[in-house]
Amino acid sequence: MDYKAIAASVPPRNGSGTQDWVYRVLREGIITGMLKGGTQLKQDEISDALNVSHIPVREALRQLEAQRLVTIHPNRGASVTELSREMLIDMMQVRAAISTAMLKISIPRMTEEDFKALDQNLAEQHSSEDACSFEKLNNVFHELTNRRASNPVADFMTEIIHANIDRYLRSSFYDNADGRTTSMREHEAIVEACKERDVEKAATLLNDHIMNAVSRIPEDLK
Repeated sequence: MDYKAIAASVPPRNGSGTQDWVYRVLREGIITGMLKGGTQLKQDEISDALNVSHIPVREALRQLEAQRLVTIHPNRGASVTELSREMLIDMMQVRAAISTAMLKISIPRMTEEDFKALDQNLAEQHSSEDACSFEKLNNVFHELTNRRASNPVADFMTEIIHANIDRYLRSSFYDNADGRTTSMREHEAIVEACKERDVEKAATLLNDHIMNAVSRIPEDLK
């Protein structure tokens, strides 16, 4: 496994602790699909490739296990967690419930500055031509719609769900031009409802937007 190539795609460890850097490298590999579900994560191999000791690798794996991205098997090492289609749908339902609740709190608190940031994000989505940049812009969009709720617990839970879901949607959704176009149109409708301060309409649109992605989950998942 080319951990060095994955490490090259994340910011260098300048100023960040070794454990945090190893965590970000492994997490990037998982959510981008470079480390696919079921991949064995050998501490010796990771330590050698990243030129770090076993301790930060072990702690990073435990951190990823808490986010369900990694499964640690007693006496058998660790592997990238494989999720079933049913579990992904369950996660999307939870994500929809959290996100719509946060949006309802956010809308009355949104400012013109928030709407400008959302408009800028939409413009960048339209000019994005690759899966990686669109995926990042999509995540920023959802952060912007919910940030006025000021709920770090909900933000943390949503981030974990995003990471687990998006690695399975990358090829069927973010790599697909029609999928990106549909997503942008739904984003635009959500923003318009937010600007109108129509809380219920915006929440319904957001719920539908999240659950519409169910059709993009690969059918061959067990």
